[in-house]
Amino acid sequence: MISHNALLKRTWPVIVQYAEAHRKPRWVPVAKSKIYRIPKRPEITEEERIELLRVNNNYKTQMRAIRRFYHEEMIKEKSTRESSSSEMSQKLEADDWQRCVEINDKWNAQVALEREERRKKELAKMEEYALARMEAKDRELKERIEKASQEIRKQKELSKTFITPENLDAAIDHALANPVDYNFAIDLQGNQYLGRESPAIPPKHKTTPKAV
Repeated sequence: MISHNALLKRTWPVIVQYAEAHRKPRWVPVAKSKIYRIPKRPEITEEERIELLRVNNNYKTQMRAIRRFYHEEMIKEKSTRESSSSEMSQKLEADDWQRCVEINDKWNAQVALEREERRKKELAKMEEYALARMEAKDRELKERIEKASQEIRKQKELSKTFITPENLDAAIDHALANPVDYNFAIDLQGNQYLGRESPAIPPKHKTTPKAV
């Protein structure tokens, strides 16, 4: 025969569920009439306590067995999967490594090609710069040689008028026959008066008629 407490515990969840559907919200405080009310602890018999303890222990044991069973099954499945996929994983890893090596070789070849093109351009620029400097030096040297040649020709032309021991007598006779007097004066108007003894003639000044 079921006791009153056992019957109450069986029907208690239904009553609680029905009460929870119509209970007040959580944010509403406790009623003033129930603030200091201490609910009475339910009393159960010794037989019911032993029965609940047995049922609880059985539940924990069964749940522990179920968890251990699934844990062992998971370990077995994992070990089986790892053993069956070890060769596949090694093959995938080798394929991935080979792919990375090929990509790296491709990048290295591209970088080497770009470096070679850049080196050729830099070498061409250096050659152009050196050639331009050589041409500038050649032009400068040619200009200097041309100026030196012109100066030499000028000096050769002037050397024809130089007095040498061979034409010294002729130069003396020419100087005596054509004396040159460097004693002259120049006035403010630019008139030149040759000779040391030449009289200076003052310019004529305009005279203005006197008023009568």
